[in-house]
Amino acid sequence: MSYETWYSDWMKMLAKQHTREELERLLYGARHDVQKAAQQHIRAVQKSHSMGGNSMARAHGRNRVEASGETAIAITGAIEIHELFPEHAKQ
Repeated sequence: MSYETWYSDWMKMLAKQHTREELERLLYGARHDVQKAAQQHIRAVQKSHSMGGNSMARAHGRNRVEASGETAIAITGAIEIHELFPEHAKQ
């Protein structure tokens, strides 16, 4: 696994800007956001009774789930950088 090619620029930036402990706190919050967004999306889907019904709320919920999930993935990658490549991480 190569540090240069495996990790996104976002992951590298997070690893350089935050300590592992800070990242773990951020990950906890990001996971909470994913759960909250997923529940909102499910409620929007359940409220809709047609293809067009409540479509904006469904789309907004889906977009929040995706964004929160991507954030959690980036934070997880930054934590992995701390474990495998400590020379590229904030101590």
